[in-house]
Amino acid sequence: MTSTSRTSAAVAAAAFVVAGASVVGHKIPDHHWGARGTVLDLAFAVGLIAVAIALPGLAARLQVNRLGTAGTRIAQVGQLAMAVESIASTIHGGNTLGPVFVLGLLASLVGMALLAVDGFRAGAARPLAPIPLLALLVGIAGGDQGGAIVLGIAWAGLAILASRDAATSRSVVTA
Repeated sequence: MTSTSRTSAAVAAAAFVVAGASVVGHKIPDHHWGARGTVLDLAFAVGLIAVAIALPGLAARLQVNRLGTAGTRIAQVGQLAMAVESIASTIHGGNTLGPVFVLGLLASLVGMALLAVDGFRAGAARPLAPIPLLALLVGIAGGDQGGAIVLGIAWAGLAILASRDAATSRSVVTA
């Protein structure tokens, strides 16, 4: 992963943890969110944008082919669609563009599945390939009770593993 991708993964991790921590134990209504809902949506939007920026670097690290590259682009579009919905909902104080979020989520799932399959097939960094997809699935299942925190932990792990990977690559080159 490039330094931009590692930084983006770290930003995504922090943003998702903030989003998750803002709602653990609290139900956010569909309208009239208040401060918690605003923090949740803005932090979540930042995390989604950071993931969209980090995905191409992860795809490069996985050494994916056309399928993985297409999956990366599809997942990026999905992440950005969900971010747009989150920002619009923050502006309006409640769920505003629900179908945009659902379509973005679907695109993210499909794109990350394609990235995982092609990344696993390429074999360059097999253990990393399914992490974004699995984290998204577990995050969905966790919902308001820690789902975003799981996403944050997964992206923190990706940022750390990518940093170790970069350090190992530099030490091999200098040796």
